[in-house]
Amino acid sequence: MTVHATITEPTVALSGASEAVMIHVRFWPSAEIFTIDGKPDNLSPREWYNKLYLGYTQYYQTRANGRGFFRLPRPVFNALMSDIAA
Repeated sequence: MTVHATITEPTVALSGASEAVMIHVRFWPSAEIFTIDGKPDNLSPREWYNKLYLGYTQYYQTRANGRGFFRLPRPVFNALMSDIAA
């Protein structure tokens, strides 16, 4: 007996809201921060990293050679920046 399966195209609803903000972090071998992107003027690099890491760990990805990045959805990033400005 032969069974035939039908192939269907996947349906994925995509929207423009999937835009993400990438914040790259680079570390010295001593684990001190070498550079971090998107830092507000009123925070030190360590304060900015701590704020991101402690509040948004689920968006952090570790990379090789002392690098990592936060991939924050645009609405989350906008809310974070509003909280810092207040």
